[in-house]
Amino acid sequence: GNGGAAPGASTAPAPAPAALDRVVLPYGGTGRADDFGTAGTDRAHRPAGWSPWTAEVERGTGACALSPKALVCPGEGGGVTALGAADGKELWKVPARGEGLRSAPQYPAVVGDTAYVTGPDGVVAYGIADGKERRRVPGPGRDWAVKGTDLGGGVLYSTYVNVRDERTGLVTAVRLRDGKELWRSPLDGLPEEPVAGAGRVLVPVGTAPVSLDARTGKETARGTEYCGGFTVHEKSGRVLCRIREDGSVAVLDSALLRPLRTLGTGVTAGPAVRADGLVAVIVEDGEGAPVTGRGALVVYDLESGRERWRVSGVPADRVYFAGDRVVVADEAEVRSYPAAGPAGAEDGASYRFGLPRGFTAQVAGELLAAGGAVFAPLPDGLVVSGYLP
Repeated sequence: GNGGAAPGASTAPAPAPAALDRVVLPYGGTGRADDFGTAGTDRAHRPAGWSPWTAEVERGTGACALSPKALVCPGEGGGVTALGAADGKELWKVPARGEGLRSAPQYPAVVGDTAYVTGPDGVVAYGIADGKERRRVPGPGRDWAVKGTDLGGGVLYSTYVNVRDERTGLVTAVRLRDGKELWRSPLDGLPEEPVAGAGRVLVPVGTAPVSLDARTGKETARGTEYCGGFTVHEKSGRVLCRIREDGSVAVLDSALLRPLRTLGTGVTAGPAVRADGLVAVIVEDGEGAPVTGRGALVVYDLESGRERWRVSGVPADRVYFAGDRVVVADEAEVRSYPAAGPAGAEDGASYRFGLPRGFTAQVAGELLAAGGAVFAPLPDGLVVSGYLP
């Protein structure tokens, strides 16, 4: 809010609270920056009629997308469950179809009133209201198993591995509104998950980070240092490289994918990067006796690499930005701090999920934040929704 109202403004009727009117994608959308922006904490962006809920889903569900009325959660083998955003009630469900290597849960690409899920047979479009299949875009064929997908500008980018030779890969770009394949690029190694951002598609191929032009699929750069996954800062085009052998996060330039600096050591979660260039990671906590499953939250400046602040003993599976808060979570608890840094220990707020008796969660999935609510899939077969502290 703006604090005080302008003089004389009290005569105007108070506007009715709005409700969520947009899609909220996992990983904070573009570039997998894990930044949910101001809509993450602004009450106006909460689903209409929402209150905390818990829902049982297929095991393996790790990331969901939120539309104004439904939370769409792909599971293993091309299965999908849609839950009411307000109450968690099952709206519709598509059973799994895949086996083995082909069955990892995929990125839920939601655009408007349609959910696009990549499964063993290609990309399937479902109506969010009823779960009816609207269209199917065939995949590259049975020799190829999907490895990962990402959405950018209405285009779904997918990486595949060749199940026959297990030495080569493929990246495809499919425009979702009409199902047209825009390009397909062969790779000379095994790819991991793609990340689209700043006009590029970044793919870890074997041990190298590779950048493709998002419009043409042509390779524009290949780095020399190992990178197991990426986060892209859309504003600067900087690429953050994680899952490195030494446990740090490297900041790469966008043109040549050369390392400019590294952030942290023993990084276990993150990085999340905010539009203004704040970077948050969770590192192994070195202070005193380590508490099992806890870490230290460290916030850096992207351009200088300078550490801004850190706090010990936080839940250690996930880290995000939402508005002016930095949010950390594990399978049982969500905690948040002012992104500018806590003035003291009392500056952190926490919320514990009400998990059913006898349910034990091993790990947290990818949190979504919208309107001061969080939606958290637990891959053991539950989705919980509660307050963003």
